[in-house]
Amino acid sequence: MLKNIAFLSVLALLLLATPSMAQSNNDAKKLFNDGNALLKSGDFEGAISKYNAALKIEKHEFFYYQRGLAQKKARKMDEALASFQAAVETNPKWAVGYVALAGAYFVNQEYDKAIAEYEKALKENPTLGQAKKGLAAAQTAQAQTLLGQGEILGAIALCDKAIANDEKYDKAYLILSQAQNKNGKYDDAIKAAQNAIKFIKTPQKGAAYFEMGLAYRNLGNIAKAKEAFTNAKKDPGYARNADYELKMLK
Repeated sequence: MLKNIAFLSVLALLLLATPSMAQSNNDAKKLFNDGNALLKSGDFEGAISKYNAALKIEKHEFFYYQRGLAQKKARKMDEALASFQAAVETNPKWAVGYVALAGAYFVNQEYDKAIAEYEKALKENPTLGQAKKGLAAAQTAQAQTLLGQGEILGAIALCDKAIANDEKYDKAYLILSQAQNKNGKYDDAIKAAQNAIKFIKTPQKGAAYFEMGLAYRNLGNIAKAKEAFTNAKKDPGYARNADYELKMLK
């Protein structure tokens, strides 16, 4: 679930008249712009070739960065990681480069590494919203992994951090609700589920209602449990499990 930087926004950023780009070799800049046009048209291999040619003339973070984007779109993740790593090595102060590197690690499900790179981005630019949201997503994904390994308290701690970085991130609340249910903190599980429902932007809210139902059931509040499971049943992905729980409450 990582929210990537939209291509047009990235392109606009890269074409800004920054001092470093303004001073770049003209031949390299032309190859770079040709690569951008090919990337926009969907010719990822052609774009990569142009960026490679630009990089033979000049080692510039933008060239590495755009090559990484093209490689990522071409599903060459190991190569994309290397390009984004080269971008931040070329300019260690460039927060956007760390965001791109973190996003590539996220796609590879290397959430601990993604977290580390998002934190580097925020160190360079504490107000970069994309980094905060990305960090929240990586922390939540890592929390889900820990929860699957039975590390409940670690999962809760990471969810709390994720929410601090993005207080409207519904998935962080959902994983927190699951963790609190496993931790026996049913009131906290209900509160987290309520927040998940509040911030979910799609009609599919079955997971959150299901966790809420489990918490109310374990608290002995059968009426509230039935209400939550009935709402969960409206979501096709949770219809069978919710129906089972409702039958068990009769």
